Amino acid sequence: MDSATERVGETISGDAAVTATSGLIDAPSSFDPVGIAATAIEQAHVMTGLPWWATIGCTALAVRASLFPFVLKQTRAGVLLNTVKARARGPDGKPPETFREVLAAAGELRRRTNATPLYWLVAGPVVQLPVFITAVLAVRRLAATPGIGMENGGALWFPNLTEVALHVDAVVAPMGMAGAVLPCATAAALFLNVNSAWGKIAETNRGFQFVKLALEWLTLPTLLVGMVLPQAVHCYWLPSSASALAQSYAMRSEWGRRMIRADPRLPLGASPRSGSDANAASNVRFSRPLDETEERAMMEAAKLVADKKEALAEKLLEAAAAAAAGGAVDSGASSTDGAHPNLLFALGQTRQTLKRWKLAAEAYDACAAAEVHPTQRARALHGAGVARARLGDLPGAARRLEEAIDASQSAGVAHVKAMLSLASVRKTDGDAAGAMEALRRAERHAPEVRERYIEPLERQMAKEKKSRGR
Repeated sequence: MDSATERVGETISGDAAVTATSGLIDAPSSFDPVGIAATAIEQAHVMTGLPWWATIGCTALAVRASLFPFVLKQTRAGVLLNTVKARARGPDGKPPETFREVLAAAGELRRRTNATPLYWLVAGPVVQLPVFITAVLAVRRLAATPGIGMENGGALWFPNLTEVALHVDAVVAPMGMAGAVLPCATAAALFLNVNSAWGKIAETNRGFQFVKLALEWLTLPTLLVGMVLPQAVHCYWLPSSASALAQSYAMRSEWGRRMIRADPRLPLGASPRSGSDANAASNVRFSRPLDETEERAMMEAAKLVADKKEALAEKLLEAAAAAAAGGAVDSGASSTDGAHPNLLFALGQTRQTLKRWKLAAEAYDACAAAEVHPTQRARALHGAGVARARLGDLPGAARRLEEAIDASQSAGVAHVKAMLSLASVRKTDGDAAGAMEALRRAERHAPEVRERYIEPLERQMAKEKKSRGR
């Protein structure tokens, strides 16, 4: 009877203990988000048996893990915006400058690649910030709740999780210098997160530099507030910030970017729309870096050309272009969508060396269609013009060379060379006046053209005029 009574008493005592522990957070507060979060953390502590500092830290990591899908979308949206700023070019070859142009180009890139919408740059923090604030307030409420073991639930130099580093009213530091360790670490983690998120983009934009500087200065009030918060709060805040920093570095690494597929597969040309959807954004072009296969193919092809094995180099470049285009790019193929313009230019040069002028012109044309940088596009158009001239298509050659002159947009060497080639084509086509006009345009950028080209042509034109007069 006594033993049975003892067992019943133990059961009642155990139930009462669980009830008492679960009821330490008052009932009314358990119906608000902070109360619900506090109850969840308390139950995790009871169920796992972990000390309070470990329970709170593990909760922070669990919350960060649950928010990872939102972080991922925010990261992909950020990559989309950075990609547009780095690689988008308008029909004039210039990057988008105004905020509206950047947004239009980002929308166009998202349309072509089905990438994450830009609104996740705002939606991500909007989701994460309330969760973080709720969790911090929940931990603070737990620290203010007596009888749940927070007083001895810490470790190392912070055994009492309810203690603060500084009592402002009495200007007393009950923990001494050790009390500032966790607040300082929390502020430092925030500073590192700000630099991780804004460091690169702030290097190229004054507006973002101001934002970065403002957020860096925000670490100072964060430190001051942290000094008057219980140590328990830092047991949540510090692991949360540290895990966010680790996530950021991991996702920005080459391995991480591949794993989360952050980089959009960039389209290499304009993808025009029709009807009412047609606008300036649809003419935006995007460049992309060479992938490893294309880069390796170009290096091997360069070695083959140096060894006078141009035919083998051509086949190697054709295979690389075919892999990028998802089809065959060989003796008669013209589908080069997806092949990198640098690869196509190298293919055009190799075919030009082999005097395969028709195929060289096709490769140069494909390169010009995909290229977004004006100077490189002008170079490809020049190559296409020369190849067409060799084929005897003088009107087509003249058109390509005029396009090359317009695309170069400067007084550089490529600009002058295109004018000289245009003069040669027009002279061969019997248009001496047109040739002279092209040479005079070139003279404005290179005075030596007069002596080397204009004066001989003037003498020739005068001689021909004299001959016709007889």
